Amino acid sequence: MPQIIANLLFTGLTIPICYLEYSWLVPNYLYKRRFARFIIYSIIIIIAGSVIDYLISMLSYHLLTGHKMFPSLEYVLGLLNTAILISLISAALGLMLKIISNRFQMERELHEIEKEKINTELNFLRSQVNPHFLFNVLNTIYFQIDRSNTQARGSVEKLSEMLRYQLYECTTDKINIQAEVEYIKNYVAMQTLRMENGTDIKLCCDDNLSGFHIAPLLLLPVIENAFKHVSNFRNAADNKIHLQLKKDEHDFILKATNTYDKSLQTKYISNSGGLGMQNLKRRLGLLYPNRHLFLIDQQENTFSITLKIHYDD
Repeated sequence: MPQIIANLLFTGLTIPICYLEYSWLVPNYLYKRRFARFIIYSIIIIIAGSVIDYLISMLSYHLLTGHKMFPSLEYVLGLLNTAILISLISAALGLMLKIISNRFQMERELHEIEKEKINTELNFLRSQVNPHFLFNVLNTIYFQIDRSNTQARGSVEKLSEMLRYQLYECTTDKINIQAEVEYIKNYVAMQTLRMENGTDIKLCCDDNLSGFHIAPLLLLPVIENAFKHVSNFRNAADNKIHLQLKKDEHDFILKATNTYDKSLQTKYISNSGGLGMQNLKRRLGLLYPNRHLFLIDQQENTFSITLKIHYDD
């Protein structure tokens, strides 16, 4: 019986090595291409684990039987070699389990992304109006507007550009950030037209917003949310929508802040938006898993959403 207990301890004490390999070394070093540290730390863990395994197993065997913990150098080295071999197998098992687990997870995520793409395309086709007909109508309206009415003509042009972007450019998985920003600028300009004169609307875009791609139409739900739920105070200047788009190393950041009337107990404040925002969170989870940040900050009369995306370019 003491021999069985010692053997069970001897084998079972290598399980932490498997766990460390699975949960710490592989995701933090191997997947991040820090190969030298991965190898060094693996060796340290295997050797240290083997020594601890030997000491605990032999101590328990010594307490049960009175057998010496260090009978001879040859005996100690032989048992340590066996412990190192078992620890090495345990570490390799942890490595394989992590890779296989991530492989299955990746396949599930790819399947979800493919389903999302198909559903998006189907919904898009169901709701799509013949673009040629629509552009022809807009073109007709444009030329029917008196040339002196530059504001109305400019609005039709912006609407035409927005439709062209949605119908023709948003058909790929990734889109140039400059095209997405231009679409947002047109959207903000169109929304500003319906707001009361004097409303504090600001759109700040950094000059270095270029050179990378993101999934199309990810920014619109956040900006729509700000316009939809902005306050309607009597003094127009108290109603604010401040939008900021910037690039920080390999992160793209959108911050949308709007005032709201807390006396209305707007439901979206606690739920962070309706269906559009829920779909956005779902898309972010599928397209940028562990590579995005979605933060909500509710103050006395302001509501802010910060969206940070770690892009691949």
